[in-house]
Amino acid sequence: MKKPIQFLLGVIVVLLIVVAIKTMTFTSLQVKTEPAVFPVFGNESAANLSKAITFPTISFADNSPIDTTAFLGFHKFLSEAYPLINSKLEKELISGFSLLYTWKGKNPALKPVILMAHMDVVPVEAESSWKEIPFSGDNDGTYIWGRGTLDDKSSMISILEAVEKLISEDYQPERTIYLAFGHDEEVGGLKGAQVIASKLKERGVTAEFILDEGMAITLGMVPMISKPVALIGTSEKGYLSVKLTVEMEGGHSSTPEKESAVTVLNKSLYHLHKKELNARISVPVKDFIRYIGPEMPLYAKAIFANSWLFKDLILKIYTGSSSGNSLVRTTTAPTIINAGIKDNVIPTKAEAVVNFRILPGETSADVLQHVSNVISDQRVKITAIEGFNEPSPTSPVNVTGFKIISASIRQVFPEVIVSPTLMLASSDSRKFSDISQNIFKFAPIVVTSEDMARIHGLNERVKISDFMLGIGFYYQLIKNTDK
Repeated sequence: MKKPIQFLLGVIVVLLIVVAIKTMTFTSLQVKTEPAVFPVFGNESAANLSKAITFPTISFADNSPIDTTAFLGFHKFLSEAYPLINSKLEKELISGFSLLYTWKGKNPALKPVILMAHMDVVPVEAESSWKEIPFSGDNDGTYIWGRGTLDDKSSMISILEAVEKLISEDYQPERTIYLAFGHDEEVGGLKGAQVIASKLKERGVTAEFILDEGMAITLGMVPMISKPVALIGTSEKGYLSVKLTVEMEGGHSSTPEKESAVTVLNKSLYHLHKKELNARISVPVKDFIRYIGPEMPLYAKAIFANSWLFKDLILKIYTGSSSGNSLVRTTTAPTIINAGIKDNVIPTKAEAVVNFRILPGETSADVLQHVSNVISDQRVKITAIEGFNEPSPTSPVNVTGFKIISASIRQVFPEVIVSPTLMLASSDSRKFSDISQNIFKFAPIVVTSEDMARIHGLNERVKISDFMLGIGFYYQLIKNTDK
């Protein structure tokens, strides 16, 4: 009896030694930099963002009429506010409203860099509930208010402010830099970003890296981390909506059958909700763990350093919250239900739409097979709705682009921890996968969970001091592309 016990104790000791060694060697991957010295951007920059917000460049829906007055007025403002960009850079109008600027570099042998943002915004609801008028661009001395201050005119204006300043200093980049500003990101980017990407591909452009909006500098949003965390998206989840249709005989509600179109549909939705696709750690989340883990308290660091041993625990931690669950699984969300015309009539048809956000490593075909297996009822017709997207390829983190972006963040925001992660939403940059394998999603805005609710919501605003640092980030980033 002693030998099995001794063997078991030996295994435990070896296991503890392995865990301890892996924890000790789980070292920080944060880039060591010195704070950068860059120009002070002040009232004029803030005034330009405020003015940009006053143009209601709204995307209502794909193929809906475009407010040409708003977009063309915005273009005119840009030409006037940034005369050096307008005169020194090559400007192209794409699909009538998107903009592509080319800033020629000194060394044509170097791959170019593409900086992206979008000029359109989502519609405003409940305008009377806003603290400030949504398209006022009001500057109260601390914040600039209005639709687009976070998503995404702050990024666009920050890029333009940085480039205008650099041109005024007679700076010319070593690499060619493209500025790509779409006009329809909020409705899919089919006429803006997709057309720009196609044109660049036709010209044989292959970019060193691409930087678009997506993630940000977060405050208090990464558990067990007290410092601000700059999250850089390296992949986007896929998007698929599935329609479930059940058609059965109806009748009078006074003599119901054991099942109806409504009850069969309801059972299907219940099973899909209860039996989601399995949780797992995808490549972007694995990278997140590798960058964030070393910055955590010792006990958490030990867990993340030994994910081979604590994988189930890690997944349990993530699936314990809605945001964490979204990082480790293809999510299932019933969003629309239609059935019935009168309270005493059993409907002959019931329909529902279920939205899935697909984890990298899985496909829309995997999701459809899962839906079919879980429902397992021939009475339920399953149809994929047009407009779905597969997960975007995962960009590597051991490349020049990620290192430049990371260094630039830490030069301008020295206290920040930088980490790659999975982006849950979509951006225009996914249209550029033929242009570069190194596509990163980050905007230099500082956000809390409260601020995140303002994006597409009420009282969108950006802190002026953070906006100024954002300009500094792009200023430093462009200079760092020379290295």
